[in-house]
Amino acid sequence: MQVLRDIVYQLLPRPRPSGAPMEDGERVARRLLILSRHPNPSFSYYLDERAKTLGDIPVITKGLDDPLDAIDSDGLFVIICRYIKQPQLRWLEEKRGTLAGVAYFVDDDIPAVVTGNEASWPYKLRLIKLAVRPLPRVNRLLTHVWTSTETLASALSMRSHRIDILPPLPADAADVAINGKDDGAAPTRMVYHATGVHRREHEFLMPIVKAAMEKHGNLHFEVFAAGPLARRWARQGIDPARTTIIAPLSWPAYLAKTTHHHADIALAPLLSGKTNASRSDTKRIDISRLQAAAIFSQCQTFERCAIAGELHIGNTANEWLAAIDLLVGDRARRLSARDATRHSIERMRRHATPTFPGIRFEPLSGAG
Repeated sequence: MQVLRDIVYQLLPRPRPSGAPMEDGERVARRLLILSRHPNPSFSYYLDERAKTLGDIPVITKGLDDPLDAIDSDGLFVIICRYIKQPQLRWLEEKRGTLAGVAYFVDDDIPAVVTGNEASWPYKLRLIKLAVRPLPRVNRLLTHVWTSTETLASALSMRSHRIDILPPLPADAADVAINGKDDGAAPTRMVYHATGVHRREHEFLMPIVKAAMEKHGNLHFEVFAAGPLARRWARQGIDPARTTIIAPLSWPAYLAKTTHHHADIALAPLLSGKTNASRSDTKRIDISRLQAAAIFSQCQTFERCAIAGELHIGNTANEWLAAIDLLVGDRARRLSARDATRHSIERMRRHATPTFPGIRFEPLSGAG
C-alpha cells in the first residue's frame, strides 16, 4: 500500500511558474489581490502582516466564492493562497494579459496529505477539488511560487523552476498584554490544539495525558477533536470532570478563544513523516497567543526559532511525562518557558522579510 501511495504522490501535479520572467527578475505591480479561503490561518500567518506594509497600494482580499468582475486587472498582482475555484480561475485566464503577475502560495505538502493515511476523506476530497485539480491550469498563469519552508520547496520543486520561501510573519508579540494571573492556586490548564490531520500526534499523547492526569489532581486538560478521535479521547478513562473535548473551531472563533482564554501548558508534538517534515513553526504563534508554556518535539521545525528556556524533547512517553511533571510542579519554570516562546515570536519576525519576493509595488499615478 505504501508503494502505491508513493507512486501517486509522485504523479500528483506540483505548482510551477510558467509565466515569462522579467528581465530584471522583478515585476512591478500597482495593486494586490489575495484569493483565499478567507479567513484562515495561512492568510493570517503569512500574508496579512506583509499586506499591511504596502501603504498606499490597494489591497483586495476575496473569498473563494466572491466575484471578481468589478476589479480592475490592469497592473494587478494576484496571490492564490492554497485554493481556487473555477469562476475565479476563468477570470484570471481572461485577464491574464493585463495582470502584473500571479503567485501561488502553499504552506503544506498537499500531495503528501492527499496520499497519507491521517487526513479524513472529506478533507482529502476538498484538497483535490480546490488545490490539486485546478493546478495544471493555475500553472499556466503563474509567475511566482512561494512556500513556507525550504523543505517544502524541495518537496514540490520540479526541474529548474524557482520556488521562493515566504516564512511566517506574525504580528508583533509586544502588542499582546501578558496575563499575570498564574499564581499557582487555580487549576493548571494544559491544552492540545490540533486538527484531525495530526491523528498520530493525538494517539501519541493519549496515554501520556492519561498518566499525567492521574498523577496531578490539579491538572485540567483541553483537546480539540471530533468524530473518531473525540470518541477515542473520551474512552481513555481520564477524569471527565477535568477534561474538555472541543470540536475544532472556525479560524475566527479559534482566534477569539485563544486570545481571551489562556492556558498554562501547551503540548506541541510533531512526529517524523513526510507531511510533518515540510511544516513551519506557526504553532509557536498560537502558543504565544495562549500565553502558555510549550513542550515542543525536538525537530528541525521547532529548532528554527528556538530560544533558551523553551522545552524541546524527544518523542518518547518518558520524556513527555517528565516535561509535564516539570511544568506542573515548577511555576517559575513554567513562566520562563512561556516568556521564551514569546521571545521566539520576535525572532520569527526578525527572520522574515516583510516583502513579497520578486515584486516591486509602485503607487498608482497621482496617488498621494
